[in-house]
Amino acid sequence: MKAGTTLPLDYETWELMKLAISLQQLTHNAFNVGVAEHMNIFRAAKQGILNAFEMNNALARAQREKEEARFFLDPVHPKIHCEKTGMQFDMCGIGKGYALDQLKQLLKELEIEIYSINAGESTVFSKGFKSMDSPWSHTLATPSVTHKLTLDNLYISATGTFHQGNHIFDPRIGKNSNVSTYDCLWVAANNGAYADALSTGLFLLSEAEIERIVNQDPHIAWVVFSKNGKLNPF
Repeated sequence: MKAGTTLPLDYETWELMKLAISLQQLTHNAFNVGVAEHMNIFRAAKQGILNAFEMNNALARAQREKEEARFFLDPVHPKIHCEKTGMQFDMCGIGKGYALDQLKQLLKELEIEIYSINAGESTVFSKGFKSMDSPWSHTLATPSVTHKLTLDNLYISATGTFHQGNHIFDPRIGKNSNVSTYDCLWVAANNGAYADALSTGLFLLSEAEIERIVNQDPHIAWVVFSKNGKLNPF
């Protein structure tokens, strides 16, 4: 978009943008969808197109442009207004959960009451019981501890460093923080988009900050994080 222009949005994009902004505010910017250019730079470095020096310079420029950019999302009508260019949006951190929200609604319309659905295993939702003897389940696991949960009408989303190493991008500083307080973090919520986004956003926050958010947001059922091989619940 050019500065001074307004763009109509389809309903799903508009709804998802509003959710993303509310979660950005809830996490004090630890979750942020305005980092598409940062992700492009990381991919270019991973593919060998940029060396470390070029990547760091490009990230600094992208962060500066993002912080200077200005846009206004209309809260009443599905449209967005660009006041100053420089920000690109990446919905990967919230889109999987939102997709499960929409699929849940579709299954309800089809009168399907017993099912389990997932988006790449990192975000799952289960509803109803297959039978009294075999309910849907989900396992929280660390290298030394496992805990099996029974699921019904609840979303669970996870973020961690066990498989991919410390890959979590911090939008507040515009780069990988290179420090992980937790091995893995799970969020259970009554909304898929919330679970998906908060599993990433809360991963960057302190235990005190997580506890504050869990206590103030009614969408969150619970949060569990793995630290030093132990499971710690909120």
